[in-house]
Amino acid sequence: MNALSKISSTDPKRRLPQPCLGIDINFCRNPQCGLFTVPPDPYDRRGKNRSTVKSNQPHGKVIGSGSEKSYACGACGHHSILKNNRAIVQEYKRLRKVYVAATPKDACQNEGCCNHGKGRDAYPDLYRKSGKTANGAQRWKCKACLKSYSVGSSIRRQKRSHTNRDILWLLTNGTPISKICDFTEMSARDVYAKIDFIYDQVIDFNATRERMFEVVRWETVGRRFATDSQTLHLNWPNKRTRAQIAAQHLCTAHANSGYIMAAHLALDPDVDLPDVEAEMIAVGDFALPRAFRQQARVWPESEFKKYIDKITQKVSIHPLEAPEVDLGLQLPHRGALVRQDILQAAHAFYLRRCLGKGDERFVFVLDGDSGLALSFISAFAPRIKEGKADIAVVAFDKHKSNDQRNMIVNDGKIALELASGIGRSQWSTMPAEDAIKITDHIISQMLVGHPLDAPFDWPFHTKAEPNRKVRILTDRPEMDPDRRARLMRLATLRSVDQYFHKVRSNLRFAARPGHTPSNNGRAWDRHYLYNPGTMVKIIEIYRFVHNWMGHHKTKETPAMKLGLAKGRIYAKDLFA
Repeated sequence: MNALSKISSTDPKRRLPQPCLGIDINFCRNPQCGLFTVPPDPYDRRGKNRSTVKSNQPHGKVIGSGSEKSYACGACGHHSILKNNRAIVQEYKRLRKVYVAATPKDACQNEGCCNHGKGRDAYPDLYRKSGKTANGAQRWKCKACLKSYSVGSSIRRQKRSHTNRDILWLLTNGTPISKICDFTEMSARDVYAKIDFIYDQVIDFNATRERMFEVVRWETVGRRFATDSQTLHLNWPNKRTRAQIAAQHLCTAHANSGYIMAAHLALDPDVDLPDVEAEMIAVGDFALPRAFRQQARVWPESEFKKYIDKITQKVSIHPLEAPEVDLGLQLPHRGALVRQDILQAAHAFYLRRCLGKGDERFVFVLDGDSGLALSFISAFAPRIKEGKADIAVVAFDKHKSNDQRNMIVNDGKIALELASGIGRSQWSTMPAEDAIKITDHIISQMLVGHPLDAPFDWPFHTKAEPNRKVRILTDRPEMDPDRRARLMRLATLRSVDQYFHKVRSNLRFAARPGHTPSNNGRAWDRHYLYNPGTMVKIIEIYRFVHNWMGHHKTKETPAMKLGLAKGRIYAKDLFA
């Protein structure tokens, strides 16, 4: 029997991940490069005839292995870590799916009916009257499936609807779940059911109202946004595994109004982690680099343990304390933990959708996380290429004491006096517009000869952000000096940091973990949550309260400042 000759495949091997639904962020992510946004050749041409390579595609190199694979641009040499386009699209879809409005109340509620979701106002011929309910509400019957429905208050079937408002305000004003139970005389199960109901109402409200972003006049209300993240903790569920469960809370705030455009937790409570790992084994994902996998969105348990071991391998513990100390983190025991880089990219794409396709020029101020900056550069690459978006990265000393901050602020005031020749008493009485013009002029002079894309030490310190360093990633030689100076002045994270402070202060489970000598650095609090799903819901509820409701002293909510609302939203409006 003649052996079949082995024929090598003529199909070139891909060196870059496949695009997914038009999303492909694996290009040179250096805005100063001439090949920025230009898709490189996705195939490995080594050993092939170079004449077959398309001349209009940059080649560059793919170096590294595993999760460290990166694309090195052939023009500028900038390294961009390869990202899984499929995972980004999956996470983006999940974030969008959350804000899908429920079926209209005044429509057929039967999902199997052809009239499902078709409102009676738009399609009056599809329905007919069918008597009234015991409360006197009109009942309507669908002519197709003969199912009836009535339009009434969302709380009409609740027995203790008067507690909805109490639970909403207690929950968002620093009261733990156990104390809410005591105050309302309800069981924990009933309180959690109320939280589920409030969350559903909030999602329906946001899904309807936040479609109105397209009518916001960004030129009037401001085109600057600030993005940062904070770490929130869950309690470990048993004594055998006393390791922290940490999740990133990523937020983007509109700088002028304080409106929280998006707030996303790196938690997916609807995923069963053992099923994810089984699926990855079945398709052979663990044998592939992460950028080429079918599932690269959430952390599998085996890889998470290796990652924790890697980042803690140089930490030394006293031998007597070692048995009682767990330096690592652990995955939540319900749901899954979303990878940070995937969440950041999906968050940026979600924000891009909120801002629409207008001609406005936006400014994005980001925390000094390199992954976050590259995610925004990838999502807003077309705008950056057209000069319609600028990205600035900010870093400052976050761990200074109050006295140290006051000393730094005083040094900044002295520097301002020396640079301007104007005394401190004159600065305090000067109109704000004049002070801004003088400051921008001084900064523009300081920036003469300053290298592009290099950090700039802001000399006039503020208490909120002492020793601030600003780096404009989208800086370019043709940028007007006055605009460059203005970007340096406006590059601040104050709006999003203020919201994070409110979250820490007003949500009991979000308070910083307490550390004592006896707990060896481990953080456990009796008021922390155990269920990731509950954390996701409460975070979204608080975002709604901040944006639309405010508190009793609030005269103008962030939604009113943005032009999305004419007045405050009250609890009675939410539960109507």
